[in-house]
Amino acid sequence: MKKKGRGGRQAKAGRYGGFLPVLMAVLVLGTGCGQETEENRTDIDFTVVEPEKVPEELAEIIQEHREEEMQLTFSDGGGLYAVRGYGKQDTGGYSITVDECAEGEEQIYVATTLLGPPQSQQVSKDPSYPVIVIKMENREKEVIFE
Repeated sequence: MKKKGRGGRQAKAGRYGGFLPVLMAVLVLGTGCGQETEENRTDIDFTVVEPEKVPEELAEIIQEHREEEMQLTFSDGGGLYAVRGYGKQDTGGYSITVDECAEGEEQIYVATTLLGPPQSQQVSKDPSYPVIVIKMENREKEVIFE
């Protein structure tokens, strides 16, 4: 499912959770310094990757560290993956929206939002580990999570 730009697209959180960057995965924290204004950003195409289609090495990292919040990138030659996980949640039913996936001159900006279970929905009482994996063309730029 190809997505483009802004618009609050929503994807069900995968079965993976937070994790630490390993090998090619690079932890990226947005500091706010030197960030471009939204007017200087251009929306870029991206795909929300289904859990069963996540590269094996990345899936192992996600599974190993699923209880932690995380923001990281991973490159496997086939593309650039931006991963945002929200750590352990007490119940199921969570989803994550992609609010922005855009690039500036020197950086790529990714913004997501964790949405709680709808009150009208019966949810699992088991803990869940919401995570979203976004794939895009590798642009050799730093990813800033907002």
